[in-house]
Amino acid sequence: MRVPRAMVAAMSVAAGLPAVHSPARAEGGYCVLPDRPPQSGPYLIDTASFLDWIHPYPPPVTPEPSASERLDFAGFPNVSALDVTGPRNRPATKVIATYTTNVDRVVTLTNEASVSQDGGRTFGPSSQTPLRESPIELHDGRFFATEYYPARTGPHTAHLGVLTSSALDDGESWLRSQATLVTPGDLLPGGAAHGTPVQLADGTILITVYARYAPTGAYQSEVYASSDGGRRFERRGVIAVPEPGFAFNEAALQQAADGSLVAVLRHDGGRYSTLHQSRSTDGGRTWSPPAGLRFAGHDCVVRGVAPRLLLMPGGALVLSAGRPDNWLAISPDGLGHEWREPWVTFHNRDGVWPARGSSGYTGLAAVGPHRLIQVFDNCKLPGVGPDGLLDESTCPAHGRFEHGGWYAIKRLLFDVATPGTRLDLAELRRRGDLRVSTDMRWTSRLRPRTNPGGALDGSTGYWSSAVSTGRGRYVLHLDRSYPLSRIGLSLRPGHPAGARVYVSADGRSWGEPVVTIKDRTDYALRYDEIGRTARHVKIVTEPSAGCDPEIGRTCAVLNEVELYT
Repeated sequence: MRVPRAMVAAMSVAAGLPAVHSPARAEGGYCVLPDRPPQSGPYLIDTASFLDWIHPYPPPVTPEPSASERLDFAGFPNVSALDVTGPRNRPATKVIATYTTNVDRVVTLTNEASVSQDGGRTFGPSSQTPLRESPIELHDGRFFATEYYPARTGPHTAHLGVLTSSALDDGESWLRSQATLVTPGDLLPGGAAHGTPVQLADGTILITVYARYAPTGAYQSEVYASSDGGRRFERRGVIAVPEPGFAFNEAALQQAADGSLVAVLRHDGGRYSTLHQSRSTDGGRTWSPPAGLRFAGHDCVVRGVAPRLLLMPGGALVLSAGRPDNWLAISPDGLGHEWREPWVTFHNRDGVWPARGSSGYTGLAAVGPHRLIQVFDNCKLPGVGPDGLLDESTCPAHGRFEHGGWYAIKRLLFDVATPGTRLDLAELRRRGDLRVSTDMRWTSRLRPRTNPGGALDGSTGYWSSAVSTGRGRYVLHLDRSYPLSRIGLSLRPGHPAGARVYVSADGRSWGEPVVTIKDRTDYALRYDEIGRTARHVKIVTEPSAGCDPEIGRTCAVLNEVELYT
């Protein structure tokens, strides 16, 4: 049962000690990450950002909370960036940061959400929400998320709450239903559905669950699959089984740039939680043996809890985790075979114990093709001891923390560096410096972001595209000639597709294609060199079969296009 805030008021006592700013010391064999990215040629840059508060709102004005303010619990955050439509039916991004507001105990969770309408730069006041994990947009147009705790209903079944909302409602009204989880093992109580769902091109929804079974009684990380829109999930594969004295629990799952599934797992049993990695090339049915996650150029063990993975629209794969400290690492090619530039993005150290301060639970979302938001908490939520009183040993109210002892949610924004100068095609079009002529004009009331502008909106969401029922023609008429270095294209997400790219100085003479794509399956933007000076760019997309019934038997899709100079 939840511990009421009024009952624990006497448990938060500030000692009034001065703040101590001390870097974490190296631990034998464990990675100690730098506080800043490399000075030359970084992939992840934070020039887009400054540290800002999400909750409390408005930001506090005192360095330390009062005893009553410390009872305003907020921790274990997540974040989603949802494709919505704004005023005058323009594409917009709604960023939802959710966080837990009860103590760290297996109880009925209470959650709040704060919303940003400006790409994660500022957030408004919080309100109650049923969301705990991050929602995604399904191919059928619904936003979809799971609750956290499955409820065992038999030796091979459990119920899990599912939350859905129409994209037309901007995720404002969430409908709860119960999904059935089915497993062949002898299921024991406990576990959680941790992580962001993934939907495959065939419509299958994948979620990760950690569960316990007889006879080991220890947690293992698993993948469950639903082929009916989230009503029934069957165990599709086991990512990692427990080892003597060790267990695998929280797992991040993401589809890499080549379509394979990458999982990063929390491994418990030693002095610190550490991270392991596995991969599936058959949709989550079988997995490579989990191996300790490693950073390029670092011969050390990676510590962390609650990993998060994000495939950026621009093609980079980003990993977030924490404890001690919160950090990011990047796989520039989007495959996750090699992690580069790990660095600490936020710490709230007290100089006493490196794992104090933030819980290390983070959230990631793309707020542009090359921009992401990372959310994290300032102080780990208190637990409850055997005596029923608060256990605040991980974030004691002793006045030593760098950023104070607030139970708070904060955010940072980062850009993924790209070679060359990207033309902001959407802005050029708004200013009248870019004209688009196209026959890719299929749309419907249920798909308001499917229109010619969908290929320029910075999103690789399935329905944020320009679509035609047959061969498509999409021509960009720029305001002047540019030395074009390369083009980025995402065609029909998750499906083989083809296209040809032509350039022209006058819009009449096109010559041979400068880029030809055949049977390529895209999961993010992919880039090809051009090396021509031109004012006009024509993209001819080839039709493919097996399209969504609402479009027709065949279709051509231009999901996103970028130009660099």
